[in-house]
Amino acid sequence: MDKLLLIKMPTFRPEYKRWKKYGYKNPKENKNLKEVLEKSSEGYCMYYYTRVRVERNLYAHLEHAIEKTNSEWLYECIPDIGLACPLCNESLKKIGERKRKLAQKFVEEFEAKAKCSVGKKRKQCAVPCKPLRNLQRQYSAQSEAEIILQPMGVRGEDNKNPLMMQYNVLKMEFQPANDYYTYSEREKRFIESHINRFKLNDAKYKTRELFDLIRDVIDNNGKISKKNNDNWVTMQFFRQIEILSDEERLKICETIYPGIYVRF
Repeated sequence: MDKLLLIKMPTFRPEYKRWKKYGYKNPKENKNLKEVLEKSSEGYCMYYYTRVRVERNLYAHLEHAIEKTNSEWLYECIPDIGLACPLCNESLKKIGERKRKLAQKFVEEFEAKAKCSVGKKRKQCAVPCKPLRNLQRQYSAQSEAEIILQPMGVRGEDNKNPLMMQYNVLKMEFQPANDYYTYSEREKRFIESHINRFKLNDAKYKTRELFDLIRDVIDNNGKISKKNNDNWVTMQFFRQIEILSDEERLKICETIYPGIYVRF
C-alpha cells in the first residue's frame, strides 16, 4: 500500500548510442536527441510531468539545464540538454535567469578543463564530465537556481543524496522524497523551491487526472475504463494497480478516495 501512496519521481537517464550523432543546432542531430530524450521520459515533460506527444506531434523543446547563454560549449553539451514542455522552457524555468548567470571565472574554468569542443570537429559526450558537474554545483548554489536539473539530476551538498521528489497520493501533492532519502533542512528547501517554481502543487496547474482515475475504478467496481494517462504520476499509479485483481483495485481506491475527495 505504501508503494501506491508515495510515488517516487524519476531522474531521467537517456541511453545514447555511440554510433549516433546528437546535437542542438544540426536538424538531424536535433531530431535524434529529441527521440532519445522522449524515450527516456516516456513522452513526458522532464519538469512538469505532462505528456508532450499528442498522436504524431511532439510538443516539446530541447532545454538546456545550465542555460547555454553561459558558454558556447553548452550549446552542444548533450548531458546538459533535457526535454521540456513549452510552459517550462519558455516561462517557468526562465524566472530569475539573469540572477543565476554564472560568474566568468567559473565559465572559464569549465571551458579550460572540459574535453568537449565546438565547431565541426566537436567531441560528443554521452555522460556528464567532471568539469560539467563542477559547473552545475556552482550553478545550483546561486539565487533562483534551486532547480532539479534534467537529465543530469542534482545532489545535495549536505548529505550527498540525489535531490528528488515523491508524490503523496493521499495529499495529492509533490513533496521532497523524505521517505527515500535523508535531507537537511537546506536540501528540503531546495526541493520545495523547485516544486514551487514549476507550480506542481498550484491549484491552477494541478492535474485532476489521478483523482478521475481512482473515481473511475470505484464507479466500475474495480475495473479500469479510462487509460488517458496524460500525466506521469497517473501513468505510474495506473501501472501499479493494473496488475491487481478487480477486488484488490477497488479496495485500494475506496480507501484512498475519501482522503482525496476534499482536495478537489
